[in-house]
Amino acid sequence: MSNTRRWLWVLLLVVMGCDEEAAAPVSTATPASLDAGAPDAGPATQLAVLDELRGEVLLERGGRKVPATKGPLYSGDALETGKEGAATLRFSDGRSVEVGGAARVGLGEGSGGVVLTVERGIVLSRVPARTEAPAGGRKVALTLQTPFGLTRVGSEPSEVSVEVAGDSGRVEVKLGAIEFMAKGGEPMNVKTGDAVEVSAGKVELLSAGRVVELAPIPVTVRVGVGRVEMLARGSKRWRTVRAAGEVLAAGDGVRTKPGGSAELTLAGSTSRLSLGPIGELVVEGAGQGGKRDEARLELRQGRLGVQLAADRQSRVVLPGLTLEGDNAARLAVRRTATGYLVDAQTGRITLVRGDSRQALRAGERATVSGESGAARVEALEPVPLVLGPGEGLEVFHQGMPEVAFSWEGEGEAVVEVASDEGFTQPLLFGAVFRPFINVPAPARGALYWRVRSKEGREVARGSATFAPERLARDLDRVRNVVPEGPEKTTIFYQDKPPSVTFTYAAEEAAERYRVAVYRASALEKPVVERTVTDTRAALEAGALGEGSYLWSVTPLSGAGEQLKGGRMNKLELVYDNSVPTLLLSQPRNGLPVAAKVRATGVAPVDAQLSINGRPVPLDGKHRFDTWVEPVGAPPLLVFRMTRPGAPEVYTVRTLKQRGP
Repeated sequence: MSNTRRWLWVLLLVVMGCDEEAAAPVSTATPASLDAGAPDAGPATQLAVLDELRGEVLLERGGRKVPATKGPLYSGDALETGKEGAATLRFSDGRSVEVGGAARVGLGEGSGGVVLTVERGIVLSRVPARTEAPAGGRKVALTLQTPFGLTRVGSEPSEVSVEVAGDSGRVEVKLGAIEFMAKGGEPMNVKTGDAVEVSAGKVELLSAGRVVELAPIPVTVRVGVGRVEMLARGSKRWRTVRAAGEVLAAGDGVRTKPGGSAELTLAGSTSRLSLGPIGELVVEGAGQGGKRDEARLELRQGRLGVQLAADRQSRVVLPGLTLEGDNAARLAVRRTATGYLVDAQTGRITLVRGDSRQALRAGERATVSGESGAARVEALEPVPLVLGPGEGLEVFHQGMPEVAFSWEGEGEAVVEVASDEGFTQPLLFGAVFRPFINVPAPARGALYWRVRSKEGREVARGSATFAPERLARDLDRVRNVVPEGPEKTTIFYQDKPPSVTFTYAAEEAAERYRVAVYRASALEKPVVERTVTDTRAALEAGALGEGSYLWSVTPLSGAGEQLKGGRMNKLELVYDNSVPTLLLSQPRNGLPVAAKVRATGVAPVDAQLSINGRPVPLDGKHRFDTWVEPVGAPPLLVFRMTRPGAPEVYTVRTLKQRGP
């Protein structure tokens, strides 16, 4: 075995001691257990606090392993995380160390401070903008010690990532500045964006301005839904992407038609890119090296969904903006006239523009504009359609870009969204910090989602199906045929009174026919009278309202003389409000938006209805006619219908935004 493999991977040395001039005694009180099942630590020094954990995290104390819980950590303790596990250690001045998945770290005391031994995995050290004064006024120092050197971190805000993988290591400065000293070497000043890599004893400084050479990897595009086209570099003709997918070369373009989406994958990585409807991009290349991958794109139009892999350091490079992540994160990037809108849906990422680096986490939006400078970061709000926990919800829409899932509770959680009930076809995964998440709304299909606490406990779950609005019969255009004869004709209608067509036998020598309709209680004057040349007389919708009628047809000669008397026939129009679905008459999809728009329709007899969250009163026949303020962009009206014993049904009407 090489000397490198025999190294003791003592990767992180946290020195939390005082200056020689201000030394303070250290407590050796016997600690309480992290939980009832944890072994007693005996006389030991408290070194940190296990403040946050997610997924599988084990505590090893006194040679025994038990599930970890929040609480103090002592000299001799060790933590192990599962593949999707994570833990956060906090120290007395507010500094923190985040331990990623598939990692093992041990705590101990060294000369004048705390030693955090990392045997495998990734850890992230953060120094906040404002640190707290530790007990006793002791000065806190932070030193990262690795087999390949020392890294000293000052008291200024910083963020430093350290990775141990096999016989290689990497120290990356995401924020702030450090001093790195290799074994037997000279000190190096490492600033924001720089990294130090060690492999087989070789130390290399990668500066922020240097392009790191990664091995080229293929990018494959597949059709999500609808129509997707590609344009080969140098070609002038777009062609349809094959069902099996296409491998893209540098310079190839991809575009989607209305209602379409494209899925792009990087070979050897679980990172995925999704181009939404009416989008266009050009692939400039992709590369991979170790646990790092990179995609270089030009987003020319539309919305790009970015899901970064959970176990890699990933970059998406766009003109004027680079997105970096070292764990699972989901983003939505939209091209604007002046730059980009970047919505962080899950996880944490870093925005890079020249020398500027900004942190962005789930639940925040960055507005990027101009050639340089920091982005404007603000909190995201849920989109207009918010679905709570529940199975089998139904959503009918046309052109709605996003839907929100929400749940009860505060604090960090982990969200998964998939297109199948078993979550074997994941669409979105990562940490969130607020009790909702906005996700792309499919034109057709289903979404399944679940939320777990950091400890792995399920908090909420739900599912919903999405489809274009069902085309029920347009009741305004139904033409009910009423034949002449002794039997009474009864017409049942819903929503508005329908069109009615009277039919009768032809009379020899008749050139015209006069049809008169009377209310049964008022035969002195017809409510409707028509003279036609055919043996059918049609009345427009709404000409006759609900009620009982008598009608007659009188044949007329060419001179207008009555050839014979008209016989009275019976007709009854009866309103029937037993509609099985919500029927919307107004507004239509695509109607120009206004401050308020009129909404009319009829609901099933046992239904309750709200529009954009406001309850809507229904009349005795379960009809409604009201004015509503559209919300969101594009402007929407969200109709929510509930019925006893049935899933919630949402119908969304999308209006046309005025202006450019």
